[in-house]
Amino acid sequence: MIDFRYHVVSIVAVFLALTVGLVIGSSYLSKIAYDGLNHQLSVLRGENQSLHGAQDQLSAQVRDRDALLAALGPDAVAGKLGGHSVAVVVLPGADGSTADSLSDLLGKAGATVTGVVTLKSGLLDPAQSGKLAQVAARLPAASRGGAQLPSTGASATPDKTAAAAAALADIAGAVVQRIPANTSGVGEQRIASDAATTILSIYSTAGYADVKSLSTLPADLTVVLAPSAPTAGSGTDTANTLYLGFLKDLAGGGRSDGAVLAGPASAAVSPGLLSAAVKDGWVSKNVSTADSVDQASGRIITVFALAEETTGKTGHYGLTGTADGPLPDLH
Repeated sequence: MIDFRYHVVSIVAVFLALTVGLVIGSSYLSKIAYDGLNHQLSVLRGENQSLHGAQDQLSAQVRDRDALLAALGPDAVAGKLGGHSVAVVVLPGADGSTADSLSDLLGKAGATVTGVVTLKSGLLDPAQSGKLAQVAARLPAASRGGAQLPSTGASATPDKTAAAAAALADIAGAVVQRIPANTSGVGEQRIASDAATTILSIYSTAGYADVKSLSTLPADLTVVLAPSAPTAGSGTDTANTLYLGFLKDLAGGGRSDGAVLAGPASAAVSPGLLSAAVKDGWVSKNVSTADSVDQASGRIITVFALAEETTGKTGHYGLTGTADGPLPDLH
């Protein structure tokens, strides 16, 4: 006869068997899962090593290409800017070493570099508008050729940045020793070299600019070096508006002086300054752009763009799929 004790033992035996089965089964399945994951990890590790190898190879190719272009650059640009004088302006945040390399290449192209003017970020600081106004008040009337601002660039700038726009217009006039005609009916006027020196000296002493190797020779061409594209929404639109006005002052109303805005590849993509320049109706027609200027190839492109400016033509060049291709056609 089957009694209660038999039922208890049977039930315990069943549960014990299930427990043993689960333990054995889970151990087996765990081993399978572990082996599978370990295999996937080995595959991914191999792919990662392969990608690193490919990256190192590509980096070496880029270094070799840049070294080759740097070596060939002087021969490529030789004589392209003979008889011309070029001023280099470095905007806040742009690479100063690029300005040095570009100045050297400009000299190899036959140009006379009239100076390198590096602008400071304080120019764009709204909190310093009062100080900027005081600095401007110290400028002699002759430093503006008898003309009164607003200039081409300043006239389109909001009041809250008027002091910065006026200061940039002063500096632009000093760089090219000329004030363009403005919307108030004042025609283009020249600035004497000593007056131009006074402007730059006053802004330099006030901490808004650094001036290097300045000469009394007026520049008929200007290169403006743009910074990398900043984070959108960090005052970018205001800065771009001021810089576009600065370019308009430098370009002389599009009649006589040539200007090229050059910057790294990132500046050619919104919200970068090169991108903003191409989108601006007036600037895009009167100021050339060249990207990748932080590389040897971009500096060669910049020199060719300047050379094209001497023929009265404007274009947008570089290595980022620009509208006019990588390089102007100069024969």
